This record gives sequence, structure tokens and C-alpha cells, in this order.
Amino acid sequence: MKINKRKIGNTNIEVTELGMGTAPIGGWPIEVSEKEAFNTLERAWEKGIRYFDTAPLYGSGMAEERLGKFIKNKNRKEFVVATKVGRLIFDTDSSQAVKKFIGSSPNKDSKFNFSYDGVMRSFEDSLQRLQLDHVDVLHLHDPDNHPDHFNEAKNGAIKAMIKLKEQKAVDVLGCGMNQNEMLVQLAKEGCFDCFLLAGRYTLIDQTSLEELIPICEKNKISLILGGVFNSGILIDPSPSSYFDYIKLDENWFNNLKDSLVRIPKEHESAKFWLNKAYALRDACEKFNISLKNAAIQFPYANSVVSTCILGMNSPSQVDENVTNYENKISHEFWSYLIENDLIDSQTPIF
Repeated sequence: MKINKRKIGNTNIEVTELGMGTAPIGGWPIEVSEKEAFNTLERAWEKGIRYFDTAPLYGSGMAEERLGKFIKNKNRKEFVVATKVGRLIFDTDSSQAVKKFIGSSPNKDSKFNFSYDGVMRSFEDSLQRLQLDHVDVLHLHDPDNHPDHFNEAKNGAIKAMIKLKEQKAVDVLGCGMNQNEMLVQLAKEGCFDCFLLAGRYTLIDQTSLEELIPICEKNKISLILGGVFNSGILIDPSPSSYFDYIKLDENWFNNLKDSLVRIPKEHESAKFWLNKAYALRDACEKFNISLKNAAIQFPYANSVVSTCILGMNSPSQVDENVTNYENKISHEFWSYLIENDLIDSQTPIF
């Protein structure tokens, strides 16, 4: 089965509805050998995936380097690459490096930098690692992770990104984060073609329907979705699951708040999200479908969504994700979810 394509915003860039996220081949959360990384990329290509999302952060440049080696011999017109700015890779003593990505260079690390010059330098470094002369999609990466970053990005990074687009070094401008509120503000800037939104338009969380999606529809801004499994709760929900990168234990609320991934609402708790996930799992079992299948299928009924990015670290994972993309789900299932208040009543469904 062919993977369909959708346009991004008002641009001429088309992306496959299923994209490959390269954080896993950059060593998150487990080490992936270079051979396995190439095998994974090749399987994704064989299955028809032509949209690849990467970032300097992923393995301190390792994911970009591996992707660059892979696409070097592919027809440039056949694929779309997205990378990100907002962090710089720097050399450091191995004892000082903070390693979230396993198997990456022990002497490299990354740091936030949302300045104009920092973005220009980061972009040039990414081009070298990717072995490209231009990038299709360029995202501002996590400007919400510190109170000062947003203003720094508005005064520096965004201006640099606009300049790169004017120079035709970039075709599409985007911004990636885990929250709705700041993206609503950025939608008013008038320079973004898409937003990479992680976790806020998924089978379990449709909070972006309140403000973000309406303003995106009005301004012709597409959504590229990450985190469709919400860090694992939509794979196999249990008290040991994670939601928004935080383990769902009694400290989940405070830990999420401290992490600055996003600010949780007062009604949220580990119990709240687990009960919702259990109810969704039970509904899937009632219709004899998998929770993963429903999570992957859910977003595509909304026309504002251009693609979903799924992290993949093995050929078998590619196969599973593509199968879940291909397995369409009946209207009766989606209606059941709305009728039983398991998804927002305003959610577009098939």
C-alpha cells in the first residue's frame, strides 16, 4: 500500500503521512549500531516513507550524520528532510558530557542557543552533517524549556530562520514543542508554515482543539505530529508507564511541572491519565483493534495534520508502524469514542 502525501501549509512541500523520527538512531533511549540504523532507514525507504525528521540534539549530531550518509545516494527530489535549530553541539571532556543519547561521541554535548548567530552556525553545521545544500523544513526546537528562551528566540532565532528562508536555504519554517500555549502566540507571528506538536493532539489528549488548531486552520499552518503514543501510555498503559516523558507515579504532577516540558492543569494527575488510557484500551479491545493502531490512525481525520513522525530503531519497528498506518479503523469505533466521552466531541473522525 502506498503512503499518501499531504502538503505543508501554503507551501509546495509535500510529505508522506508517515514520517520517520531519527532520535532513536541517535541513541535514544537505547544504543543503535550504525548498521542497524542504516537497515532501519532502508526499510523505511522500502516501505515508502519519504519524510525524515532529525535534529542536532539527537546523539550530538550522530542522527544527522547517519541520515546524511543514507540519503547521499538517493534522488534529492524524492525525500523531505526536517532538522532543527536552538542547540549547538560543542566539544567537551567526556567526564563533563551529559549523555541522554547512548552510543554518541563521549566528547560532544549540546547546549541551548537561540541567538541569531547561534542559529546560523547550527544550520551550517547541520548542512555539513546531512551532506545537503539546503533543508526542506527547519524547526525552532523547544524554545519553551526555559523562561528566557522564548524572548531570545523571538529577538534572534526567528529572525535568522526568516533570513534563511529568504535565501532559499530553507523551504518551510516550523517550531517544535510539547505545549499549545506558546504555539498559539507564535501562530500570530505570521512567519511559520507548520508546527511540530508533540503529545497535544493524540488519542488521549486533544487539548490543541481549544485554541491552537483553530488558529492554525485560520492561518494555514499545518501540524506535524510527534509523540503520538504520549511517551508510552498509549502502547501499554500501567503505573510504570510514562506520560510527557515523566513516569506516572505519585510525583508525576510535580515532576512534570519542574521539567518545564509543559505546565500541567490542576485537574491532571497520574491517576487521571491512567484511567483515561485504560478506558481507551478497553474500547480498543471491544472492537478487536490494538491501542497502537488506534493511536496512529487517530490524527489523520483532521485536515490540519500533514504527517505523524514516529521514532523507529529497527526494521521490525518500521514494519509494525507501517502496518498500523495501513490498517484503517471503522467509523463505528470513532463514534463510540465520542459517544462515551473518550475523545473530545469536536474531534474530526473518519
